[in-house]
Amino acid sequence: MTFRKMLGGWWLLALLGLALRSEGHTFLRREDESLGMNATLCGEPEAHHTGYLNGLFYVFYETRAPIRAPTDVPLVLWLSGGPGCSGMIAMLFEHGPCSVNQATPTATLNPYSWTQAAHMIYIDQPRGTGMSPSKDASSSWTESSAMRDLVIFMEGFYQTYPAYAANDLYIFGESYGGHYVPDLAHAIVSSTNSNTRDLRRNLKGIGIGNGLVSERAIADTIGTYASTALELTDSTTPSVEACDAAIAACQSPENGGVRDCSTAGICESLVGGIISQAHQQRINHYDIRAPCYPDVFGLCYKFTPLFQFMNKASTIDVLGLDRSVSWAPCNQDVFAYHMDADWYEESEYKVAALLAAGIRVLVYAGDYDLVCNWMAQDKWTRDMVWANQTQFAAQPLAPWSYDGELVGERRSFGGLTMLRVYNAGHMVPFDQPKAALGLFRSFLAGH
Repeated sequence: MTFRKMLGGWWLLALLGLALRSEGHTFLRREDESLGMNATLCGEPEAHHTGYLNGLFYVFYETRAPIRAPTDVPLVLWLSGGPGCSGMIAMLFEHGPCSVNQATPTATLNPYSWTQAAHMIYIDQPRGTGMSPSKDASSSWTESSAMRDLVIFMEGFYQTYPAYAANDLYIFGESYGGHYVPDLAHAIVSSTNSNTRDLRRNLKGIGIGNGLVSERAIADTIGTYASTALELTDSTTPSVEACDAAIAACQSPENGGVRDCSTAGICESLVGGIISQAHQQRINHYDIRAPCYPDVFGLCYKFTPLFQFMNKASTIDVLGLDRSVSWAPCNQDVFAYHMDADWYEESEYKVAALLAAGIRVLVYAGDYDLVCNWMAQDKWTRDMVWANQTQFAAQPLAPWSYDGELVGERRSFGGLTMLRVYNAGHMVPFDQPKAALGLFRSFLAGH
């Protein structure tokens, strides 16, 4: 089995494994509309809305915080990874107003919802993901086309909800969101289209959790991380230099490459070898403290209750959807066809451009994640070429506390912050919900 095929078993998360295929799912082609939510999913107090904009399904929760005007708190767009994983995963498994029980398909109120600090938009993108329909699930979408869709989505959001057109805007995501988030933010700040004027004016910052920003940094560090944290054999050393060269050649001309990805398979083998060692020991590669739970979806977490909850008639009704629609956490066709050519494109240069434009950047990482390990996040943020590279890299990793408790380490300078979050895996808000809300709230407040 090639490592690219193996990706279906490890790279997701938002649920990289993509164990659920889209075949047999009936997606209704919905026109842009606001569906509304007349009931609740768990008795949540937030005002909430659902609908389609530019053919993409979304759930919009207004803040839980007491405010005098909608502009009192920022607007945050969340982008799950995959590629091809639903934003409903983050909404119901990580930091939304409701949390699905891991034993039964029921939901309870989340006391650490990020709606305590912001208005939150959860979206199913790109097309074919979650409840967002696609004419052809195997068509060759690219990240650039997905970003165009998201820009149009946000323009439509402001038209649909004009009361929020002046709010500060932040874009957050995790995993493959390490591509999506800087790509979308860069598309916004570099646009000269008059339709994006409000987006350019409002965008203040981005946040990336355990992200695939740099495949090079992951390849360079995963062996060291695995050998120190898991005592696995570091078999990567002979291949690291060749992998780095392969990734450099695979870059787009815009990023100094020639788009020659013919030798990139060496990187797949390098990273895949470490992941295979973890699998052999039944280690959860998203959280190395835990065994890989034998869920039917093969993703090491108990996701069956989430799948059952999302496909309950009562949930479908609350979301305002037709009962003939089926939901899956991730769409393997999107993963396999839409983003393949963009996988190795490094995103640091876009992050650097955002910093130069005055956009603040938060990078946070749970320190028990193997696939997008915290060492990789620390490496690419120090290696990235930008105006304050030297000063940022010279900063020590200082203790970071929240609410009187030591919860991690922090390096920050010139608008860039890197956080190592203790005792968390790939999904920081799932493992450390209080600390995650703290880092989110602090960043939005400008700290």
